[in-house]
This record gives sequence, structure tokens and C-alpha cells, in this order.
Amino acid sequence: MSLRLRILLAFVLVLASGSCVGLALAGLEARQWLRDELWTAQLNAHLQVARDFADLPNAQRPARSMAGLVATFSGNRHLQAVVTDPDGKVIAASEPAPAGPAAPGWFASVMRPDIPPTRLAIPGAGGAAVELRPLYADDTAETWAVFLDIALVLTLAMVGGGVAVFALVTWALRPLTAVGSVLPRIGAGDYAARAPEAGPPEIVALGRGVNEMAARLATMRERTRALEEQILTLQDEERADIARDLHDEIGPHLFAANVDATMAAALISGGKADEALAPVRRAGVAIGHIQRLVRDILGRLRPTHLAELGLSTAVLDLVAFWSARRPDIDFETELPGEEDHLPEAVQEPLYRLVQESLSNAVRHGAPTRVRIGIRRAGDMAEAEVVNDGAPEAAAGAPGYGLTGMAERVAAAGGTLAAGPAGDGHWRVAARLPLKPVGKATARDEAA
Repeated sequence: MSLRLRILLAFVLVLASGSCVGLALAGLEARQWLRDELWTAQLNAHLQVARDFADLPNAQRPARSMAGLVATFSGNRHLQAVVTDPDGKVIAASEPAPAGPAAPGWFASVMRPDIPPTRLAIPGAGGAAVELRPLYADDTAETWAVFLDIALVLTLAMVGGGVAVFALVTWALRPLTAVGSVLPRIGAGDYAARAPEAGPPEIVALGRGVNEMAARLATMRERTRALEEQILTLQDEERADIARDLHDEIGPHLFAANVDATMAAALISGGKADEALAPVRRAGVAIGHIQRLVRDILGRLRPTHLAELGLSTAVLDLVAFWSARRPDIDFETELPGEEDHLPEAVQEPLYRLVQESLSNAVRHGAPTRVRIGIRRAGDMAEAEVVNDGAPEAAAGAPGYGLTGMAERVAAAGGTLAAGPAGDGHWRVAARLPLKPVGKATARDEAA
């Protein structure tokens, strides 16, 4: 059932309940009124008959006087006068008022006050009496007609009110219907869809909230696309760096090792085994250099030392990698010892934070000194990378590298702060709980 129909049904039920209560109270009042009306009519008739009985001994013709007395009640709407003999047989009776439309039997039985008739003995008549019997039909029919009028008025009011409420609710909920039609479009990815901000204040606030949600989703989608593009760009740059290393470093040493091996083989074939030792040693040196280069490349692809030897060793290897390429930069480290062991779930985001911060400092700035600090502070782990260069991120909005770091730290339940640290320094700092939420906690517990 729609909201409009529910509101309309609630309104009709409330109005119908009120009408029923009103009719019931009106019925009680009408029944009391009918009782008072009949009692009053019966009392007046009793007094009238008593006065006539007082004058009856002075009448020349008592029988005719009694007939006249009964006739005075003919056409009375409230009661009937009946003369009975000592045995209760009716001798004479007044004519009731002409009967009109009668009320339904159930209504007449509910409204009937059950007033007993009044009996007055006729003086000197040997037991004959006059009975004053209440008549209910006429007053009940009149009350029924009034009830029908009231019910008609209430029905018209209910129908008119229902139509007015339905029209008002339809007008008031029209913006909500528009908001409801926009939500599926947003759910399908159409973040440009906007809900109307019109109608009652509550629906205006709802429409504004939907529009803000759509705008944020659109911003997040653009940011995701930009991050995906940056990841692809970084992957291409990393592949290009690895390709250059393979070509410039490993390639020549492989060629040299191959030449030395060929030369050694030729010398050994010529019976000059002693002379073959020198090219064999040179080939061994070249192969050893190749092995070191391969380990460096693997360390860039995946920090194996992080899982094997711990966070401090992995960070030192990272510093050694950049020191070999930028000997003009002075790297300072403050790393946790064995007594300050950090959970494995915390080590990964801290290492990635240092890795990204060093990469940004070297690539986008011109630092002469970089300070790296990782420490344990109570139930928190803190990491800080400070350099005296001027990275591009300091001049404008946070770059995607910082956004990626912030999302990684937030996923571990921590907070990230990046910005100028004074004296021309740039600082990246993070605080992570030692028991991060989510998958990291589950992994630690499983370990």
C-alpha cells in the first residue's frame, strides 16, 4: 500500500472513530431527552386527569365527562389515555397521532426508555380507572430522522475531508516521488542525476542529502579513475625503470660474464687452465653483481624483507636503495628495536607510507636531508618522514600519492597528516592503532 493511501486510510479511520463516538454520545443524550419528554408529558397529563377527577362529582353527566377527558388526549404524540373497567378491559381510548415513517426496530429498542404507565382510579366508578400510556414511536422516528441527518453530514464531511487530504498528501509527496525516481538512477551509476529540493522542509532536506551523496559519489568515482590512471602510470614507470636497470646494469654484466665464460672455456680447451682462472673469477664477480641487482628489483616489487626480517630491515634496505642513487641526500633513521616489535598488520602500511614518502621526496623535491622515524607510543604506532625539500604537494591540493597513503592508513584505523613542518620542511606523519580493525586484525589473530 502506498504512503498516500496509508495516510488517507488513517485519516478516514480517525474521522470514522470520532463520528461513531459522537453518534454514541448523541444517542445517549437523545435517549435522556426522550425520557424527560415522556416523563414531563405523563406528569402534565396526570395533573390534568387529577383535576378533572376533582370536578367529576359536580358533573351532571359523569360518563360524558369521562369521554370528553379521554378525547382531549386524541392526537397526543407522547401518550395515550385509556379507560379500563375493574377487570382491565378497555372501555374507551384516545386516538393516537397519525403514524409517520417508523424508525428501525433496533433503533427503537435502543432508544426506548421503558417508562411504566400511570393508572388513576375513577372516583365512584367501582374500580374503573384511567391509564396514561407513553407512546414512543413518534419521538423515536423524529430522533431517527435527526440521526440520519447527522450521519449524512458526517459522511459528506468524511468524503470531502478524504478527498482534500488525498489531494494535499499527493501535492506534498510529489517531491518525494521525484526523489524516489532519482535514487535508482544514482544506484545505476548516473551520479549526474539530481533530486528536486522542493516541498516540505523534511523532503527538501532529503533531496539535498541525496544530491550531496550523488556529488560525493561522482567525486569518488573521478578520484578512483584518477588513482587507477596514476597506478597504471606508476606501473608503466616502474616497468620502464626495471627495463632500464635490466638493460643498463644486468645486460652488460651478463654480456661480460658470457665473454669471460667463453674465454675460460677456450683457455681450458687449449690446456691453459691456470690462465682460465682469471676470466672465471671475473665471471663470478659479474654474476654476484647481477644477483644483487635482482634482489634490489625484487625488493622494489615486493618487500620480502618486511615479512622475513621485519620492518626496520626493510626500511633500511629502502634507504640503501635511494642512497645508492642519490648519494647527495643525507638519510637519518630512527627505527624500533626488537623490544618494540610492531604487529605484522601495522608493519605493511607503515612500510608503504615510508616508501611513498621517500619516493615523493626524491622525485618531486630537492632535499638534502631526509629523516625517517618509526616508534611505538603506548597502544599506537607512529611514523614520520621529514625532508627539507619543497615537494609539489606542498604548493597546492594533496596529490594522489598522499590520497593513496591516507586511504591505506584509514583502512588500518589510523590517521594521516601531511604538510609544511616549518623552516621549509615537509612532513608526513601517521598514527595507527596496534590492533587495527578489519582484515588486519583477523590476520593477526590467525597468526
